[in-house]
Amino acid sequence: MRRRIAMMCVSTVALLGLFAPAPAFAANTTCPNADFIFPGERAQYFAAASTSLFFKTKVVAGRSYAVMAWAPFNDAGEGGASVGIDMFSDSNCTTFAAGVNTTDYEPQLFGIPSHSGDHDNIIPTADGTIYINVTNFVAVGTTVHVLVMETTLFSPWWFTGGTNQAFVEVRNNMSQATTATVTLYKNTGVVCGTTQVVLAAHANAAVLVNSVGTCATTPFWGSAQIAFPGTPGGLAANTTTIDVPNGTSFDSPFTPRMVWGTFSR
Repeated sequence: MRRRIAMMCVSTVALLGLFAPAPAFAANTTCPNADFIFPGERAQYFAAASTSLFFKTKVVAGRSYAVMAWAPFNDAGEGGASVGIDMFSDSNCTTFAAGVNTTDYEPQLFGIPSHSGDHDNIIPTADGTIYINVTNFVAVGTTVHVLVMETTLFSPWWFTGGTNQAFVEVRNNMSQATTATVTLYKNTGVVCGTTQVVLAAHANAAVLVNSVGTCATTPFWGSAQIAFPGTPGGLAANTTTIDVPNGTSFDSPFTPRMVWGTFSR
């Protein structure tokens, strides 16, 4: 008898939970109500006709991020799709974010017949939050996908002591020109030098670490970072330390913090 009563109580609680009102959340159709999007997370939202959706994400100064938005489902017979991106540094979306590059690097989202999306990049000048305005320019509601990816590359080691020379080699994998910002760190995490490398489409270049800033002074070892405007995987890079008199060398490849494999909500 006691067991039957206990089971009835559990069932009653479960039913009450089913009928309890769900919390109400304001739609992210204004900048102050921007939804948080975690880098690497593909968000899927419905954008009403000729309206904007707002998102926010945390960024780190000097690193690079790609922000992409597209509408995969509306075909020409359904009104087509046209989506655009703007980035802001304030929660009212009145001040455009610094460090934004609006070039649509390939693989491109812009200009696809009936499915024109947008891809912008940012190398922030300060740590903080950026706000993203995704606009549906078509007078038809559509499902929009939004994705933020960090594209920064990192190499864990270079050495400039004795007769060693270190080189950062960079290759542009994209069909548009880009500029790579190479930041070199001492083993303590302090920046010893920064340089920019302009790369034509499919071009490559090498940076002599010994010639940048104070990277050839004691201590003689450190790491490297590359930020760039472009899609994830847009650059390939490697660090080579070579001692010509002694005939030795070693490589320390760059790797991304994030790769194309993403999770969704």
